[in-house]
Amino acid sequence: MEAHSSPKAARLFLAMAVCCTVQRSVRAQDMTKDLSHGATFKFKIAKSLPEFTFKVVPELNPGDTVKRIDVYRGDSDKVFQQLEGCEFANMEALPNGSDWFRAEDFNFDGYKDVFLMTWWGATGNYGGCIWLYHPGSGRFEYSKELSELPWRRLDPATKTILTFENGGGAGSAYDANRYRVENNRPVLIWHEHQDWDDDKKQFHCTAEERRDEKMVSTKDLWSKPASDWSKVEAPCDPGKFFQ
Repeated sequence: MEAHSSPKAARLFLAMAVCCTVQRSVRAQDMTKDLSHGATFKFKIAKSLPEFTFKVVPELNPGDTVKRIDVYRGDSDKVFQQLEGCEFANMEALPNGSDWFRAEDFNFDGYKDVFLMTWWGATGNYGGCIWLYHPGSGRFEYSKELSELPWRRLDPATKTILTFENGGGAGSAYDANRYRVENNRPVLIWHEHQDWDDDKKQFHCTAEERRDEKMVSTKDLWSKPASDWSKVEAPCDPGKFFQ
């Protein structure tokens, strides 16, 4: 039997659809940062250097991504450098309230470098572009290798970088790596991976670390079997990465 809707029902359905669309749009706007007016950041890269100013020039359409970043040195009003190498055209709208542009010493050489977030996800994963300060030239140089690393935490005490990617399962499925930096490039020294094996109905956690320039296995653990991942304790605890 073919169903026919009345004009009143059709108008109601249309009104509901428009309302939902507007609500989704408002929620999306609330979640992302408005860059239509640009943004300005001032960072002290090193005690011996003048302050650097970074002016983010927005892409006017749609106004929530970056067109370019101009760098000013000290009190000069002339552009000292434009940050190059990052594919601004491919970046996502930035999440509201995030630390999306910041200065950190990613290569542990005593000079702060700059990071721009270009992608992020609901699971907490994110990544972006990194420019390393080069004391010889006094300029910021794009690092393709460091920019390819996802969410990262710096450990100045060990001069290593920890990365973590949430694979789901309330964070129980993940991929974690630790790198040291050699010649401004990340070198993997430790890796831990945990995932849910749907065939065996078990969590599987493995780890390896670099010894004598080779990665060797240091852990291979399985959880007890269960009908669902939420009903079993994973052998490795991802909470240790956030302590």
